[in-house]
Amino acid sequence: MEEINLPVKEFFSWEEFSNFFDEWCEQTTSLFYKKKYILLNKARWGSIQVDPEVAHSLKYSTVRLACKNIKIKGILKCNTSSEETGSDALNPEKNQSCGAYIQLRLSNSQNSLVVTECQLIHNHEPCSIAFKHYFRKGHLISNSCLPVRTTNKISKQIVGAYDVKRLIACCKSPDYGLLDSLSALDYLFTTDPGAKIKLVFIEDSVIIKTVFMVTSFMASLCQRFPVILFFDKVMSLNEEFDLYCIFCVDANLKARDCAYVLTRKGTSNLLRFALASLVQIAAEIKYRVRCVILDLEIEEKKVVQDILPNAHPQMIRLQVLHKLCNKAVEMGAEEEKIKLILDMASCSSPEQYFQAVKTMALNFPSEFIKYFMEEWHDLREMWVDYWCYKTPHFNPAALLSRRKQAITAALSKSDTVAECILHLMVTETTKQSIQNEDDVAIGYHSVCSSENASLIEEELGFSRHDSYEVKDTPNGFLLSDGVSEFLMDRELLTCSCTIHSSSLLPCRHLFATRFRNGEALFDLKLLEKNKVASTKMS
Repeated sequence: MEEINLPVKEFFSWEEFSNFFDEWCEQTTSLFYKKKYILLNKARWGSIQVDPEVAHSLKYSTVRLACKNIKIKGILKCNTSSEETGSDALNPEKNQSCGAYIQLRLSNSQNSLVVTECQLIHNHEPCSIAFKHYFRKGHLISNSCLPVRTTNKISKQIVGAYDVKRLIACCKSPDYGLLDSLSALDYLFTTDPGAKIKLVFIEDSVIIKTVFMVTSFMASLCQRFPVILFFDKVMSLNEEFDLYCIFCVDANLKARDCAYVLTRKGTSNLLRFALASLVQIAAEIKYRVRCVILDLEIEEKKVVQDILPNAHPQMIRLQVLHKLCNKAVEMGAEEEKIKLILDMASCSSPEQYFQAVKTMALNFPSEFIKYFMEEWHDLREMWVDYWCYKTPHFNPAALLSRRKQAITAALSKSDTVAECILHLMVTETTKQSIQNEDDVAIGYHSVCSSENASLIEEELGFSRHDSYEVKDTPNGFLLSDGVSEFLMDRELLTCSCTIHSSSLLPCRHLFATRFRNGEALFDLKLLEKNKVASTKMS
């Protein structure tokens, strides 16, 4: 048969060559397999001194691909009639070996792979039936790590500890950082068997696209405080991955982590995937969420109600105003008229809003009005005061900013997926500071005698002890301070310590555990057993 040309090209990663080669094979209905190879880090050439990152990307110094000549039993030609393609059609027979091959070697610049030799004249006709049955996209990558059929099957599924261990056992090499990432997830399951993970692989490859991660504690927080959720990009992790998070708001008005989403840059339909995955893990929140606050850059904002029927998608108004005001000035608006934008955002009825838009049209450049109508007018229900879900007790922008800063401080912009998973595990369990301690103390002073309120305030201060560790048990919560252990009930109203049993007032252990669990620190139920303390309330 005639020789089919292979385009001359330089490849800067084995993944790049694999993707190119898949397309070329599909165009030519050719079946090749990796016959011989030398790993780049095993090459015994004294002149090779390749950067470790380049070696990790290229994988090989030499690769020889040979024709996988498969003859289909009962089929002599690919245009055989349908009657001849029965049950025997897909039984391969050993055939005379074909001399077609492709040879790749490390380039002289030692930063790429190039095709140095090839013989593309086959001793057989191409067979589309054989090709369709035996060709698998990504097989060159999967041969070095995991079978593609395995990653395709498990992709987008919730995986457990057993699944991760099975994947690790199947890994043939640590290519593409997959083994490191799986090992990090295995460690997560070791420390938290109730964790829930979703792995998404790039189709027909062994390359991770997205990791959706929820610990058992995060799931419990989300189930107890589902009313308001945030979905936001926290940081750009490295050149390939971004970190997104879903947060809830606890009884102490703190943002708490509900889910981590590690995903490749440019991943589409991320909001739908994240919310649907969270509902899959915590189904009872589906109709309880009332508001989902989104970053301005999050796309597909209107999918919120597809997943959470009772939820109102919302943007942080301060962020919208900041962007609108800057854009207006940039497009030539007079600074003294910027207040019209603030007035519009504060409208308390639809009539006021549409009148405010007309007023803006008379006072702002037409270019800005066109931008406003195209980008923000249709989204008015997500940021104009009249339509917005009210959050009178906290500032959404400040709440979100504090939590994002805490997570960012714990991570590095050069973290791999595996390193990020391990760091997030530490971040999620790190003790957070009580920022409204004074408000809590004032609350108890308003309902208790001065003496009792002072005792409570002192215990509140001691609750910040860094060495406290809390565990959930069937009988309640067990707190250890490094010396002793104290048991509290499930409602977190009583504690076995002598401080509580003698005074019947909230102790440091109750405060520390309630804060860890997101329960309110100022709670009149904590005073019900102390009749003297509650006298002032009556």
